Amino acid sequence: MLDTIWVILIIYLILLGINTSIKLNFKNYKIKSILKSINFDSLYMSLGTKMGVGTIIGTTTSLLIGGPGSIVWMFIFTLLTSSLIYLESFLGSTYKQKLGDSYVGGSYYYTLYGLKNKPLSIIILFLFIITYSCFFLMIQTNTIKEILNINPYLLSIIIFLLLTLLLNNKNNEITKILNKIVPIMCIFFLLISTFVVIKNFKIIPKIIKVVITSALNKKSFLTGMLIGIKRSIFLNELLIGTTSLSSGINNMDKEITAGTLTLGTYFITFIISSLVSLLVLIFIYYNGVLTTNYNDLLIHVFTFHFNNFGKYFLSLLICLLSITTILSGIYIGISSFSYIFKNKKLINIIKILLILIILSGLFIDTNKLWNLTDNIMLVLIILNTIIVTIRTKMIYK
Repeated sequence: MLDTIWVILIIYLILLGINTSIKLNFKNYKIKSILKSINFDSLYMSLGTKMGVGTIIGTTTSLLIGGPGSIVWMFIFTLLTSSLIYLESFLGSTYKQKLGDSYVGGSYYYTLYGLKNKPLSIIILFLFIITYSCFFLMIQTNTIKEILNINPYLLSIIIFLLLTLLLNNKNNEITKILNKIVPIMCIFFLLISTFVVIKNFKIIPKIIKVVITSALNKKSFLTGMLIGIKRSIFLNELLIGTTSLSSGINNMDKEITAGTLTLGTYFITFIISSLVSLLVLIFIYYNGVLTTNYNDLLIHVFTFHFNNFGKYFLSLLICLLSITTILSGIYIGISSFSYIFKNKKLINIIKILLILIILSGLFIDTNKLWNLTDNIMLVLIILNTIIVTIRTKMIYK
């Protein structure tokens, strides 16, 4: 039943994406124009919220469950729906509100001020916080536990102390932390991954052939396409709400911000996910699929490519990406609540509750957590799709 709903939603999103691209005169594809006027604050915030362990784990699970061809469907879906990222960002930038010395945006604001529907805006706000600031971040802590293989009780104490220390700063200082961490993580990962690809360049054509062949067979078309597209939605957080929130953090031009966030989506999918896919597929080419557990597979992959250093590097990478995403998620949750509730004591209580919920991800079965996340994400995307569809006429003008 849920798979049927997913298929209907995916078809609608593709059709809506194509129609939106046409209406936008294909602005979402004009990379040269976007590069001339990048909004780095929005780009860093977007990468901070979107480039978490979900980028690595999402790509790996897609390959493991849907086969190599699923990555093709991930690319195709991203291309066809990138206009929706542009549209979502434009709406977030249009209806942002001032909060203290900074700005805040998101689906709550363009629902409240765009549709003038307060009950619906409250519903979508709580769905967003539950989906992103709770379930998405629980996946982060769950992955840390699986990769590091540390006692969850000990790990929960360490993460709690670390988050408490970091969150003792003001919200805008958290953003500054993200601005410093994200570029370093991206550059280092790009360098070492590119090195591996160049080192194995002789087998890359064979791997590409396997990917294309897999994308066209029956299994990939049915399973790989669904898994690949679902993971594409997860990677890019399409119509989840983080895109519109990232676009509202400053007072820059709407079109510049929308173009910047669209570029961030391309970077995550076509650069980071491609490199992760190649690392995994090169390993499988030489060794086969040694395990059906994506965490174990990643450990094998990084150990194979980088020897003993690989396992430590993967652990460091997962921890850095997770903490960055967790900080972003808590910041997003607190910012959203702060606009509604002005009581500082209540905000502090909410902050502690968010941390405790996130830590609960250490004690939940990984497969159950992913299923729960997919289900709540489905509800949020459907609701957000309806709202964005209603507001599309505004951006075309």
